[in-house]
Amino acid sequence: MNVAEFHRNIENIWSLIEEQLEEQDCDVDCDTQGSVFSITFKDRSQVVINKQEPLLELWLASRAGGFHFSFKDGEWISSDGKNFWICLEEACKTHGESVSFS
Repeated sequence: MNVAEFHRNIENIWSLIEEQLEEQDCDVDCDTQGSVFSITFKDRSQVVINKQEPLLELWLASRAGGFHFSFKDGEWISSDGKNFWICLEEACKTHGESVSFS
């Protein structure tokens, strides 16, 4: 994946996240600032997803922990084999919102 494809891929992910959170009536606010996408929950806690262009990685940080994802075989997978979407669902759940991205 080249840099332009990387940015398109991540921006599509961010759009999908925001759409799904809205469609599933989650009580959250989403915000994008540069390379950082934040989901803020009603208690003001956050899930932060950012793009790491130099590494072509996607990073996720929340109460559930921090993860680094690389694009492998068409999916964003962490170094320990976890799928990005599953980690994001778990992260949202630890912040009080049940949402499905599958």
